[in-house]
Amino acid sequence: MFKICIVFKISIRRDGGSPCRKRKKEESSAVSGSFSGFVRGEIARTRLMHRHSTADNYATALRSLLAFHGKKDISFAEVDSRLVDAYGEWLRRKGICKDTLSCYMRSLRAVYNKAVEQGLTEQKEPFVNVFTGISRTRKRSIEKADINKLRAVQVKPGSFMQLVRDVFLFCFYACGMPFVDVAFLKKSQIKGGILVYHRRKTDQVVQIKLEPCMQEIINRYRSDGSDYVFPFLTSQDEDTAYREYKRKFSYYNKTLKTLGKLAGVDKPLSSYVARHTWATLAFMSSVDMSVIAQALGHTDVKTTRIYVEDIGNGKQNSANKKLLNEVLRKRSSVQEVTSVQE
Repeated sequence: MFKICIVFKISIRRDGGSPCRKRKKEESSAVSGSFSGFVRGEIARTRLMHRHSTADNYATALRSLLAFHGKKDISFAEVDSRLVDAYGEWLRRKGICKDTLSCYMRSLRAVYNKAVEQGLTEQKEPFVNVFTGISRTRKRSIEKADINKLRAVQVKPGSFMQLVRDVFLFCFYACGMPFVDVAFLKKSQIKGGILVYHRRKTDQVVQIKLEPCMQEIINRYRSDGSDYVFPFLTSQDEDTAYREYKRKFSYYNKTLKTLGKLAGVDKPLSSYVARHTWATLAFMSSVDMSVIAQALGHTDVKTTRIYVEDIGNGKQNSANKKLLNEVLRKRSSVQEVTSVQE
């Protein structure tokens, strides 16, 4: 008689199953109860969406909060108004300026609110007592005459200085287009004389009709070997291109300062100056605030108002003076007529 033995072999995987499940399990355990873990997850997710600037803001804010906290991890239970208030006071004692403090708080609040929306923690309003606004900015705009000085300044053809000068003017001509969006601008984004781009900061869609002065600059840098309009970036990989951009951005601003001195512009130039200058001159030309906000890609007109606040006060004072002069002049005329009749 034969005996048949059947052996069942059960293999148990201790690595959590498939790589996808394992990764999700690790992410879940990292986030469970951990605010700092959740922030790290948001940083990674935001980078996958190629929103590198936002991811950098989240990462910087988290590093700062952890330095204050003195630990590698902060739980959701610890995130309350007492912790945030103490963190804000710590930043002030360290001499951190008001706007930087606000940037940290806004970044942390944005991630915290996402965790609330996902049901990972209750809403305890931990940021209710700290400043998360935007203070009045110093005037960054230059005058119309300065724009013409930059147009006229002699620079070596084909030099980086010429590229910087041309792109600064292009940013101004294109309704204050941010330098990051110009650097990443591709030929495919221009069709039928219309330039279309998504603002990287707000994801707002902005459409601009190409004017001859803009087309002239584009033509100067036309190249069949690149998808980009301007020769700042070479890589088609988004992450590699962003690292290229960070290096070029620093060199761009450094060169702008040299260019400004060369052109005889009194105020120091930076990538933001072209944007602020367009907003200021548009406002002084009585362009409606909502139109300026749309052109700048702002999601809130309040942000636009900060750009032109000082100019607005000046226009208000001038308008009041003009009104009073007209009223008082008419009153004076009436008094003269009355005196004659008497």
